[in-house]
Amino acid sequence: MNIVQEIGQTADWDADQVKVITAEYDARIIVESGPGTGKTAVACARLAHLIEEEDIEPSNTWMISFTRTAVAEIRARLHSYVGDNSFGIRIATVDSHAWSIHSGHDPNASLTGSYEKNIERVIELLKADEDVAHELSQIEHVVIDEAQDLVGKRADLVEALLKRLPEDCGVTVFTDEAQAIYGFSDDRVGHLQTSVGNIGQPLLIRLKSVRELEFTLLALKEIHRTSSPGLRRIFSEVRKDVLGIQKRKEGFHDEIAQKICDFADESGLKWMQMKVADFSSDDLLLFRTRSEVLMASQFCDIPHRLRLSGYGGTLPSWLALCFYDYSDAFLDEAMFYELWSERVETKATPEYGPAEAWWRLLRVAGKNDGSVEMSKLRRRLSQKRPPIDLTTQEYGLFGPIVGTIHASKGREAQNVVLLLPTGAEFENAEEEAEETRVLFVGATRAKTSLMVGEGTVSRSASLSSGRAYGWTRNGKTMLEIGRDGDIAPRGLVGSNELSASEAAKAQNFLAGVSDVVTTYSLQVDPELDWRYRIVADSGETCAGAMERSVGYDLWDLLKKRNQGNSHRPPGRLSYVRGHGCSTMVLAPDDSEASTLHEPWASSGFLLTPRIAAYPSFYFKRRS
Repeated sequence: MNIVQEIGQTADWDADQVKVITAEYDARIIVESGPGTGKTAVACARLAHLIEEEDIEPSNTWMISFTRTAVAEIRARLHSYVGDNSFGIRIATVDSHAWSIHSGHDPNASLTGSYEKNIERVIELLKADEDVAHELSQIEHVVIDEAQDLVGKRADLVEALLKRLPEDCGVTVFTDEAQAIYGFSDDRVGHLQTSVGNIGQPLLIRLKSVRELEFTLLALKEIHRTSSPGLRRIFSEVRKDVLGIQKRKEGFHDEIAQKICDFADESGLKWMQMKVADFSSDDLLLFRTRSEVLMASQFCDIPHRLRLSGYGGTLPSWLALCFYDYSDAFLDEAMFYELWSERVETKATPEYGPAEAWWRLLRVAGKNDGSVEMSKLRRRLSQKRPPIDLTTQEYGLFGPIVGTIHASKGREAQNVVLLLPTGAEFENAEEEAEETRVLFVGATRAKTSLMVGEGTVSRSASLSSGRAYGWTRNGKTMLEIGRDGDIAPRGLVGSNELSASEAAKAQNFLAGVSDVVTTYSLQVDPELDWRYRIVADSGETCAGAMERSVGYDLWDLLKKRNQGNSHRPPGRLSYVRGHGCSTMVLAPDDSEASTLHEPWASSGFLLTPRIAAYPSFYFKRRS
């Protein structure tokens, strides 16, 4: 029984899928694959077929994906197809592959340089470095996912990579031009970050026009994701309309929106008459802007999850619960089970048990003798993007998911509530076309049912730091709290911020709320250089201190309003939501460890409140 038949016992492949899966190992194909056509399953089955039937070495295959979330799904699916052979496949995002090349072949490689400079250096290495050429000469097949979103520097990089691969190296590219939404930021409607003309040709146009690459076009047409008649019409009929909008001049956004409403299972809903608590963990609530997501989350008291740029997966609290005082060099299975039993089972409810948790630790930092090397674990978990094996998929606690369309791209849910912005206006046809594709992407995240409603009117903008802010009808300001960098280890257990007893009390408090929604207030402390302390709602416990970034942005906002000389930031921000806790990890050689209290300075593991809030307040007039 071949791999297609074996996998087909749990998935019935259609003729188009089989054609892609079983194409020659050295074929170069572009696969048009609309939503619901089984693209991810086919991509993984393609690699499985090459490994099992064409005898290609797993380590000689690459999978390039657009997001870390997609990488996690692909890795899990490939393991179900080819078992431990999947560990040899290099599955990573474009940026991760680029960094692998850069760090492996340039002794001066640094993460501190600009993104553009780092990518330019990798392209130079691809074009001229013989060691890179030798490494790439071993590659036998490359699969590229979500190619329609590869533009600008990333497209330059992938094009250079493909031109440097051996002639007999196969390439399978999956794409859907109806879902190309690379131009917009996710927090504004109708405002392109940059025009398509300024980012060069998208990768797909290049692949189709460069003769030396010799790509053949294939397509996946049959819809497998859903049996809903309305969703099937959106996936097929509306998709054709979206693909044809470039031939139109204007007016197509409202037309596509109306068709989505007509084909949805329910429409005409208004968000002002709903709330997050009305929904279950099978539901995905999609808004167009980040401020709408923050607003919906701010007024929800039940556990829920966020899909929002800047709020990716976090390290689960069980890591800090187990290891906050663990300073041994190695960890064996028996000790881990003992720590889990004593510390995790009474305080947290992870999505998996100790056996799965131990397997994940081994994947990240396991040794040949079956133990975990703690220094390696700390180094890997302290990275800006820690291994997917030990990160949560969403930001928050188990429950309904609230997110932007952009952050949910490539993801699915049983039931989707799509909340459309009202009164969107566009400066030109290019913006309208892009926004129409955004609308289509949102509508096609559903597997079982789609409900369409009207979102709130968004009175919001963002500061130069990227932090969102908004304003209410009664003159209050709302500010995003919880961005990456708002809380640092020194603010949680630092010797300058808290006494040893205060740090211990704070971490004990966080251990008790590691899996529940908590409300804090932020209170200015003049003795802490006017930074905000994170105070539990009862007022009895200080859980830590925010970094100066919050105060700086408040002053920046005052300057934008020309009120820097007449007003000052509030002394208190109330109703700051904490969605349980996550783990922060310091590398063994991190200099910040010397500023922390023990045992965290030695262990490198500590709890941090998982804050995502949009509190409202008045600026105070100076006396």
